[in-house]
Amino acid sequence: MDNEFLYEMDELMNEGRFQEVIDRISELDEDEMTNELYIMLAHSLSQCAKYHDALNTLENIEEDTADDDMGYHLEKAGALFGLHHYTSAVREAKVCLEIDDTCVEPWLILCLIYQETGNEAQFNYASERAREIDEEAWDNIFGDKISELELYEDDELNIVLDFISKHFGVPVKMFRYQDENGQSQPHPINCLLIPPDEQNDFFKIVSTGIGAYRGIDKNRNDIVHRIEMAAFLPSELSVEEIENKYAWIARIMRQFGEMIQLEGSWLDAGHTVAYGDVLDSSVSYNGVIFNDVFVDTPEREKCMLPCGEEVHFLRFIPLYEEEMMFKIENGYPALFRKLEQLPPEQIDVIIPDRPDTCLDSKVKKWSLPRSSMETLIDWNGPDGCYATDRITVDGCRVGFMYRQKPDNKLDSGWRFLAGDESEDYMNDINNMDIFCLNTICNYDPDIIEHLESPVGSVFYRDADGSFKMAGHMF
Repeated sequence: MDNEFLYEMDELMNEGRFQEVIDRISELDEDEMTNELYIMLAHSLSQCAKYHDALNTLENIEEDTADDDMGYHLEKAGALFGLHHYTSAVREAKVCLEIDDTCVEPWLILCLIYQETGNEAQFNYASERAREIDEEAWDNIFGDKISELELYEDDELNIVLDFISKHFGVPVKMFRYQDENGQSQPHPINCLLIPPDEQNDFFKIVSTGIGAYRGIDKNRNDIVHRIEMAAFLPSELSVEEIENKYAWIARIMRQFGEMIQLEGSWLDAGHTVAYGDVLDSSVSYNGVIFNDVFVDTPEREKCMLPCGEEVHFLRFIPLYEEEMMFKIENGYPALFRKLEQLPPEQIDVIIPDRPDTCLDSKVKKWSLPRSSMETLIDWNGPDGCYATDRITVDGCRVGFMYRQKPDNKLDSGWRFLAGDESEDYMNDINNMDIFCLNTICNYDPDIIEHLESPVGSVFYRDADGSFKMAGHMF
């Protein structure tokens, strides 16, 4: 592959035109592909949230890649992080640091992992190292950028507020931004509370300020996206209840608004954002999907700024973790077909405990959400394992664990059972799944001290709750 093509791909990536990179490289014949192109493709796929595809791409060069190839391990760490495979992502990031511990990217990946898993001590250490190496890079992700957010011009803001008053109603309250000390502070993004009226029998929380930023989709002819967000709440609530129990919606709107601007990104109908944790302690939602508030018909009045660009209003719909995964695997229309099966009062407005539409026979409800997982082990070898649903779905402790010869290069050999599974239960492969060892450690930390035991080891939990070695399988 000539240097001109590589330079062109590099330029597209610098401009954020990742889908173009994917399309162009995918047109090449296999004999034209190089390790560098595979890594570029994997990076672009991850930037488009196609993490499984990124890992599959990297598998093409796994055997031919040198142990000290920073690009390969860095892209693998990023894709694993995107899939919430935190233990494996940490391992790959640490491989990068063994190659060059002055490279800021693996430190930043570790910061993100430790932030999401709540490991404050390790976050602080990784954060300090990243700032020493490249404070600007750290600041771009973790710094306080509120003062740098773009603002509407006065005439633009008046147009947006007039549109909101006409089509949503007159606000009765504004949710104030609070800093880390709980003090109210000015913020470029405000969120207004609008009560029910004759046309709309529900409360509304509507943002103002996100649309000051021109998010540009460079993969679709530089289309400009100016958006505001709107969420709907039940009419039977009081203003005080909303202020006390639903202020998290305004907080998340602000965070998403900051995110798209600080990351140079954009949002549109059909986009989902995974939060990395529950949106608030009062709910079990882990992410959000957006949909148009207003149907795009010829007679629809548009919120047009003096520059000629429209501000679109996107509906803020929280999702459960299983729904997020379903959308990633099956697409936006398929998820909305499921959501539309709910009664109107459960989907038209946000309630804390609506049914999870993806808890069917094909989707299991884990007793621990992924968002609650912490990094509990520093594991350097293959970390795949099997565990039965008695542990991961029913919430039982591990009662029996053994380590057999691994099935493949990703398998640790460990198998975990509650200990009361019948022969018929174990013969049904649908009653168990493959996990990372760290995941099962979160379900039952008692197993950690035995994980270094060799192949053939067998342990059972005795009457006093401690693990005892039962011998060896062979």
